[in-house]
Amino acid sequence: MKRPLASAASLVAASMLAISVAEAADQQEVTVWSWFHQPTMEKSIEAFEAAHPGIDVKFTYYNYSPEYITALKAASASGSLPDVIGLQPGSLTQQYREDLAPVNALAAKEWGDDWAEKIFPVNRKQMLMGNPAGDANAYMVPQESQVLAIWYNTKIFADLGLSVPTTYGELKAAANALTEGGYIPMFQGAADGWQNENVFLMLANQFSPGITDRAQTGEVPWTSPELVEAMTAWKALFDDGIFQKGALGAHAYPTGAQLLAQGRVGMMALGSWWMQESKFPPPLSEFVDGMAGFDFFYLPPVREGNPPSPPVGGIDIGYGLTKNGADNPAAWTFLAELTNGVGLQQALNALNDLPAVPGYQPEGDITDHTRALYDRFMADLPKAENQRFASPAVAEALDNGLAGVAAGSLDPEAALAQVQAATDKALAAN
Repeated sequence: MKRPLASAASLVAASMLAISVAEAADQQEVTVWSWFHQPTMEKSIEAFEAAHPGIDVKFTYYNYSPEYITALKAASASGSLPDVIGLQPGSLTQQYREDLAPVNALAAKEWGDDWAEKIFPVNRKQMLMGNPAGDANAYMVPQESQVLAIWYNTKIFADLGLSVPTTYGELKAAANALTEGGYIPMFQGAADGWQNENVFLMLANQFSPGITDRAQTGEVPWTSPELVEAMTAWKALFDDGIFQKGALGAHAYPTGAQLLAQGRVGMMALGSWWMQESKFPPPLSEFVDGMAGFDFFYLPPVREGNPPSPPVGGIDIGYGLTKNGADNPAAWTFLAELTNGVGLQQALNALNDLPAVPGYQPEGDITDHTRALYDRFMADLPKAENQRFASPAVAEALDNGLAGVAAGSLDPEAALAQVQAATDKALAAN
């Protein structure tokens, strides 16, 4: 019995199916994990896939702590890490160094032999933080930078007749006026080690720029007079009412950030990433709409004769190519575009933070005020002091010391002696 002839339509359908199957077979997949803001990452991926139609990026978002840290640990133990992972410099990168592929040769091919020299100095230093002696490999590429500062609500300051404080006395007076006016003076999420570290670094670099870097490498002791003074000044921020009551139990996110956005906080130590609030969807408060109600300053000198805090910052987030990803050429293509290409541009358009390399500007609907803030941060980034710690044990010891001093259970010298002990142990192990 003869088979019936296939219709033209069925032949076309079969042909289209064959083409789609072939295209699917040619499609390369890249897996990525990070805590990076999901809507922004989705825009970066969309732009990347438009430029590289043969590559399909699968992104998994995690909250940083504890979900992301837990997921990395489990995947590392089972050998199932994705192709590309989000990293912070120093301790987190070093924790997974054995799972990561050096990117030096790939980066040199992509951007030239001098690729590292094009990265801002503080970022360049942080890329290698914690590497064993003699290991000049880069295990992560920075995507975004940040500069830490004190953000303040300009409308509240104007209503209360306050100016940007330039001395510690003026800072204390502003905090008192804010409290009397019914506002939180300077919100500190002192339950968060990272925010405490940031403020302490602002203080320490007033007394001696770069001193915490030198302490990490054993060049100066953590118990040096300058660091003891910085720790004493840290305690004074609580005792003098500059931080809010109950700060030790408070979190910067979501609590502090929400209160700042709502106009209930006068000041808060955050970073250049706060500009992204102006790009979040409605409803926005009058203060964050175009950043109209915000500006920033650097912490004024806490001791007469000191300079104000210098810019402190460095890598906000970077990305590493896992050894799994090293076997997937498309993984490096994505990492390169994410850190210095079409993916990075999308992140900057969302004002997620500052770039890790010069030559980029945010594009799109950005107010003149926000652009001026961006330009000021970019001018300060090349001279920023290091924000990061090479050893997780040293960072943890400092976190515990800051909490103990703030609570009154440790004096500054004892707290810093504990940091020194952790440093000695970390240096001996390296």
